[in-house]
Amino acid sequence: MALAKSKTFWTGVAAIATAGTGYATGEFTSPEAVQIGLNGLLGIFLRMALLKSL
Repeated sequence: MALAKSKTFWTGVAAIATAGTGYATGEFTSPEAVQIGLNGLLGIFLRMALLKSL
């Protein structure tokens, strides 16, 4: 539950939402949207790994 309280988690969620919205509206090309979405996921997974190691 601590993960949902972290700023990093919500920043990752915002990046994923931005990638999807940007692609849907034509603002981003497919590779740009994938890169932004993967960066958001990377932030979330790294935060999860950090919390598990403590």
